[in-house]
Amino acid sequence: MLGVLIPLALAATAAPPPFELVRANERWHDVDGAPPYKDIALTPDGDAYVSLGGETRVRVDAFDAPRYGIGRVADTYALTRALVHADWHFGERVRVFAQLGREDAIGKKPPLAVSDVDRGDVRNLFVDVAFGQARDVTLRAGRQELMFNATQRFVSVREGPNVRQSFDGARATWQAGAWRIDAFALRPVAVDPDPFDDAADGAQAFRGAYASRRIGAHATLDVYALSLDRDDATFGSVRGDERRDSVGARYAGAARGFDVDVEALAQHGRFAGRAIRAWAAGAIVGYTARAAWSPRVALEVDAGSGDRAGTRALETFNPLFPKGAYFDESALMSWSNALVARASVGVAPRDGVALRASVLSRRRMRADDAVYVQPYAPLAPTLADRSRDVGRAVVLDASWRVDRAWTLTAQVARHDAGAAIERAGGRDADFAMFVAQWKF
Repeated sequence: MLGVLIPLALAATAAPPPFELVRANERWHDVDGAPPYKDIALTPDGDAYVSLGGETRVRVDAFDAPRYGIGRVADTYALTRALVHADWHFGERVRVFAQLGREDAIGKKPPLAVSDVDRGDVRNLFVDVAFGQARDVTLRAGRQELMFNATQRFVSVREGPNVRQSFDGARATWQAGAWRIDAFALRPVAVDPDPFDDAADGAQAFRGAYASRRIGAHATLDVYALSLDRDDATFGSVRGDERRDSVGARYAGAARGFDVDVEALAQHGRFAGRAIRAWAAGAIVGYTARAAWSPRVALEVDAGSGDRAGTRALETFNPLFPKGAYFDESALMSWSNALVARASVGVAPRDGVALRASVLSRRRMRADDAVYVQPYAPLAPTLADRSRDVGRAVVLDASWRVDRAWTLTAQVARHDAGAAIERAGGRDADFAMFVAQWKF
């Protein structure tokens, strides 16, 4: 599809750097081995230049019980995505990045998710202006994506679903030495399936600051404060304005084969005249052996608070803009009112190939609150029973980076419904996914 835009004859012979998840983070100026459609000079001195790029993705899902079969039927469908971008640089201080995208759903039964279909729109369109003698301060204005760390627990680009998450607004970034600080005032983009009519959601505002410091060569410490305002939000049977502040910290590091990624945050604010008191925490601890196939074992525990009856405060955790595939790709698990434990083992039998098998156990934190599915949608029938047992799952993952352009991924999951799901009319769920992605 996109190959007609860039002839295959333009492929570079040298080995250029890998493509980024956020394509706006790529830098191609004076890069050895860059393809000829990167770093195209616009002026004789080369100070002004443009880099072109894009990607296509096809995702096929087979699901016998979406939402555990509560209000949904078995479905098999395909999701397609096509993105193209241009990255203009005018000297060392001014940059314009533009990205267009189209996403479609083929054969999916209604109701469609908001992130399934968008028949052409602007995914990114921003201007960067760098200030200071060292150009260590950058102001960005326009439509953009947010990704502050690789784990993306609560602020993500939403790569798993079809339409990625964009925001409209402004961001300032200061970066010097081991430090990086971002401050932003944005509104999430509301996706509409019709062409070129997406706009900032006037009912939501997202503001905050995120500071990150490298500690040595293999560790990072982050602290952040985030504010999310939502007009006419709904929790349970109550509707009202939500003003939620989140304060958190994250540490990630690796040494001698061990790796750790720990994050926690607290939330407070007001919803419909009630105080908000919520929290979440997640931890991943792993070990990779220096042996054939690089075997890795890992333990993960993730928890998000739930609401209690008889209290005036709203205690349900809001995961903000979560990574939909953090637990798995089935969208059956959310951070809200959840306690999830995972044990996994993985191997890399050859360069570019990774296999992982996981076992998960899930409970709800509070029996008074519902079981939630992605992103934080309650399964209302689960409120009628007080069992905390949501169920267990076995998840198998495989990925193959065929070359720098092509990546194939697959996942198979078996979710055994616990008492909280079965008594609400739900059942066991089998899920399979295959993704083929090509980038240039």
